[in-house]
Amino acid sequence: MSGPLFSLCDVTLPGSHAPRLNSVTLDIPVGSTAVVGLSGAGKTSLLNVLARFETEFFGELKSHISYDEVRTGDGIHGRLEPPAQCVPRLEPRNKDRLPLYWVPQSGGLWPHLSAEQHLDVVSAEVPQNSKSRTESRRFSKRTDELLSLFDLNHRRQALPAELSQGERSRLALARALATRANVLLLDEPLSHVDPVRKPAYWKIVRQIVAEENISMVFTSHEPETVMRQAEHLICLDAGAVAYDGPVRTLYDNPPNAEIGEFLGPLNWFSASESVAFLNGRPEGDDYGIRPERLRICVASESELKSQLELVSTPFIGAYCESVIRRVESGMTKTVLHQVPDVMPSIGDRVVLWQLGAAR
Repeated sequence: MSGPLFSLCDVTLPGSHAPRLNSVTLDIPVGSTAVVGLSGAGKTSLLNVLARFETEFFGELKSHISYDEVRTGDGIHGRLEPPAQCVPRLEPRNKDRLPLYWVPQSGGLWPHLSAEQHLDVVSAEVPQNSKSRTESRRFSKRTDELLSLFDLNHRRQALPAELSQGERSRLALARALATRANVLLLDEPLSHVDPVRKPAYWKIVRQIVAEENISMVFTSHEPETVMRQAEHLICLDAGAVAYDGPVRTLYDNPPNAEIGEFLGPLNWFSASESVAFLNGRPEGDDYGIRPERLRICVASESELKSQLELVSTPFIGAYCESVIRRVESGMTKTVLHQVPDVMPSIGDRVVLWQLGAAR
């Protein structure tokens, strides 16, 4: 498939006090797209519109993955008007699969089916003409594989009410993968899973979507997950698009501190601060630097006139958080930087270097 999966033009979804989506215009490409934003920013609302769960919207939504080419929401009666004109439909990558599968935040599990049955009934490997579920089980090796991969083998006969929240989250995601749908819409997948185990499950997801040529659109509050799983990023703020583009671009060149921090810790220097605190940094615009690209060093003999003094280092982990002071003015700033081989002592004169800058 070439072209975007979805195209939205001026889509507005009303809310009780303010629009849940506010004039959203964007293209969602093939591949993996993450949707981020603060709570209430409109992430779930966007996925609900894409899934056709929400229909009372204004504007135009074009889907290039199924039979309905254009839908224009009337915003009033909760229905979708027939298209005034048809847009040429792009052929789906895999015609034998579902075009789309949606996993809401609740998981949407069926209360009367066991974990095993959840995967069996959606598995693309189960023959449709099977006379019984027992017979079809012989053909559904994928069910066994997914139960094992998501550590649900011992719970295969359990109903959703008997599962923990983490187990339900894993089952909902395993079921989505079992469908082999061309596009998965995932609202906070694995949100209730233990943080220690979550990276392993995401690795499984990454491997399966690559092997099966599946596209994903998912919401997340976790910078590491977004960095590992997505190529494209949509940032929402109060229902509006604050950023729409490659993940790497936002990581390397954030337009401001608020949006940049969606992808993890960030030093944000105003134009005056960059001159005052960054060695060799020319005066210019506001500037963001990730902790792994900022280095602190004890001033060398040629730099003994440095006006920066280390005040404290309250945190050392994957990176350091240090407070430095401009001696002549008393201006202080907290910076996040690499963990040095030898940490300067409190009161030492120091210099800050951006990785790659000449020294």
